[in-house]
Amino acid sequence: MATNGFSCFGCQRSGSVIDLIMAMDNIDFSAACRWLDAHYLNRTVAPARPRSPQSINQQYSSVAEESSPYAFDPEVYGWILNQSPLAESGRDYLRQRAFSADTIAHFRVGQIGERTALFRRAMSKFGMARLDGAGLVMQGRYGPLLCLPSNYLLFPFLQEGTVAYLQARRADDGKDYRWFCPAKLLPPTYNLDALAQPGSTITICEGITDVLSAHELGMQPIGLLGAMRDLGPSVIDRLVGRNIAIFADADRSGYGLAKRLSRRLAARGITVVTKKLPPEVNDLNDYLRSQRGIS
Repeated sequence: MATNGFSCFGCQRSGSVIDLIMAMDNIDFSAACRWLDAHYLNRTVAPARPRSPQSINQQYSSVAEESSPYAFDPEVYGWILNQSPLAESGRDYLRQRAFSADTIAHFRVGQIGERTALFRRAMSKFGMARLDGAGLVMQGRYGPLLCLPSNYLLFPFLQEGTVAYLQARRADDGKDYRWFCPAKLLPPTYNLDALAQPGSTITICEGITDVLSAHELGMQPIGLLGAMRDLGPSVIDRLVGRNIAIFADADRSGYGLAKRLSRRLAARGITVVTKKLPPEVNDLNDYLRSQRGIS
């Protein structure tokens, strides 16, 4: 905050606050300046020109593609997932989070095995340039290695049968290096396939585990990865005509996320209700576990 910059330890992207807004909302420099001016300086500014709707992959990859060779690669991500079956250690951890076998299967949760061996097989199949372009390579002390660590849970972003993105999470409650994702590529909205299903109400959650928790509780959820993320125009277009329930984390960032989303969706005529969690829980997974008697 002191330098007006950001650095993401998940995707390894960094820059100024203007770069952050440009990447989050897929807008150009001028539009990002107008957005910051309108939201934080409270001056009257000319509105940005409307843009035509984009696919979710275009929405989040176009900014990266303008300045780097990084781009989403569903074929590579799908192969990585198929090579990474869920181990018993990961299944035990997911059970401790109160997720049923049906929910685990529905979201096709996997688990990275030994990443050095997986990296060698991926190199043999796709080559270094393609793996690096998909954001899957990081520089280690002794050379390049897979950015998804051994034994981490693997959550695919499923879109119409393809794996559009991957995110990895520690299979325990350790606080350090909990999440890893492809470098230089911001994550799209999670569980967009929920929008292809019938139903009058869509739940918006903060994070992957809360999406799984909402599904376990019988909701139809999508998720934003982080309180500073926002929904892209193409996603909002698909929410028109539905009712929206927002379950954000019970902290200052979560309250800010709920307020920002409510305002933006209401501007499109979408009915929004912000749900409050009980005072003793911090997020939707805490609530789920309390309902199932899991401490």
